[in-house]
Amino acid sequence: MPDILTDLDDDGVFRVTLNRPESMNTLGGTILSDFALAMEEASRNADVRAVIVTGAGRAFCAGAELGAATAGGDGGGAGGRDGRSSHLATLTNMESIHSQWAGAAWACPKPTIGLINGAAAGAGMGLALTLDFRIAAQSAVFVSAFSRIALSGDNGVTYALSHLLGRSKALEILMLSPRITADQALQLGLVRDVVPDEDLLERGLEFARLLAAGPTTIYALMKRNLAFAETATFEQSLDRESTGIAISQGSGDFRSAVQAFLDKRPPVFG
Repeated sequence: MPDILTDLDDDGVFRVTLNRPESMNTLGGTILSDFALAMEEASRNADVRAVIVTGAGRAFCAGAELGAATAGGDGGGAGGRDGRSSHLATLTNMESIHSQWAGAAWACPKPTIGLINGAAAGAGMGLALTLDFRIAAQSAVFVSAFSRIALSGDNGVTYALSHLLGRSKALEILMLSPRITADQALQLGLVRDVVPDEDLLERGLEFARLLAAGPTTIYALMKRNLAFAETATFEQSLDRESTGIAISQGSGDFRSAVQAFLDKRPPVFG
């Protein structure tokens, strides 16, 4: 079975499923490179209007394969010497991992939605928080996990936590690595909704289709403007917004919206 499954429906919703359920969708096999290819397809395919990312089985993604055996090791668990060695070995290829995983999701110009169907830990939490929106199943749990194995954090988790929660709360989550339930994640603002496990896909598709029916060209500009504003001055952001408005006014989405307004009907975006 492939490590990543993809499906594009008639509404333009592109579903990406992390498909290593036997290992809770950890970062092994071809999951990284296949995920990067899936996000590239989502970015360049004009028929894709919104992206859902979820996991097969009982987890979203449990992060790196800390229990994988190393040369001469016995394949110990995440808390053992071999687990730490296994994870540290991946650091030699960390730039590639970042670009193929959370970086690939961050770069996608289409709206991205994480359907968190279980554990999102370590790099899995990083990926989840890098997506534009998150809907959590009641059984979902977030764990940063890095401090437990004396690592500082990767795959965008520090950026995402600091921007979503502020420095102090981000440090608390990174340093203490608490188990954050779905309801706690909702209270913190890490997810937009918590739903019964059996309703996760249906509710996720409903939200994705709402976004897919919108002006996706303009969504891409909004995402670009917000990313720029993270490190820009107010005046620089105004200039970037002016450029975005000029591009927007030349788009088919804008013309469709104006005509729909004049016709007193809902707009239809292509």
